[in-house]
Amino acid sequence: LARALAAALAVGLVMVALQGPLAAAAVRLFGASPAVTGALSAYFAVRIWCAPFTLANYAILGSTLGRGRTDLGLGLQVAINAVNVVLTLLFVLRADYGVAGAALATVLAEIAGTVLGLAVLQRLGSRPWRVPVAEIVERAGLTRMLAVNGDVMVRTLALITALALFSALGARSGDATLAANAVLQNLFLVGSFFLDGFATAAEVLCGQALGARDEGRFRAAVRLSLGWCLGFALAVSGLFLAVGESFIDAITTAPEVRAVARDYLVYAALTPVAAAAAFAFDGVYVGATWTRPMRNLMLAALSVDVAVLALTRGAGNTGLWLAMLAFLAARGLGQALLYPRLVAGAFPQAPA
Repeated sequence: LARALAAALAVGLVMVALQGPLAAAAVRLFGASPAVTGALSAYFAVRIWCAPFTLANYAILGSTLGRGRTDLGLGLQVAINAVNVVLTLLFVLRADYGVAGAALATVLAEIAGTVLGLAVLQRLGSRPWRVPVAEIVERAGLTRMLAVNGDVMVRTLALITALALFSALGARSGDATLAANAVLQNLFLVGSFFLDGFATAAEVLCGQALGARDEGRFRAAVRLSLGWCLGFALAVSGLFLAVGESFIDAITTAPEVRAVARDYLVYAALTPVAAAAAFAFDGVYVGATWTRPMRNLMLAALSVDVAVLALTRGAGNTGLWLAMLAFLAARGLGQALLYPRLVAGAFPQAPA
């Protein structure tokens, strides 16, 4: 935990120090209209200051989930988001600070989450600030953590790249398309909240089963995670198709954005089904610390995404959504195909 918090502080401070080049790169990547670029720059200039706290909250959340205390993880996330919502309403609607106010609300919420999270961990008996520096930088432990974290970091960067490509290419199609895709991406995020819970459960259960060398328990956790992910994905996709238009109207009041979002609603509604296996297997792979195969499979899925984008270049926004669905499905398919070999290696003494 102390190593993770130290890494969060170091990386976060580097991001703050490099905010100028990072902001310039973001503006060039998206290539959006001057109005969107101006809003992005204003938001980024404030939001970047919460980088150390955002990363620290990831470490704190990982500590609670690793203990199997998902209730505490949930409580911390609810607290962060509640503070964010209240301050956003205050700064944007009452004080009229605009997008900078929304960014400031997030900064303060992340700071509050870090303080609360450290207090919760202290009650659990963890005091990472008392760990000697020599122990934090101890070579064997640090190398192991960085190896696992490095694989997960590359995997996450590949995921962010796919999402950034989706947003950047959508921005080049006009502000209405950019805004409509942002509205529809909220459907994917809501769906991911349902599925990510099962992924977290798989991390804990598979990690415990592997540590106990209990293959039956491990395989049962995998089956349950996959089954529940797929079941919920089908239910959520059906829900999105049923109430998606009402959701769009609740998110945006712009007629042109509503029209574009409705045209592509079916693609957004299919994202939970396309991503179900990937979410379940992400939890399995992380819990078993099969991080290198997970990293490689994510890079392969990113190549599928890029290939589909190239093949559907003339299809406009439809091509973007087809590439997104192909990317999500390729992740799960690759993990499913590699799983038998990995589980056989993890339990070499067990029968097939």
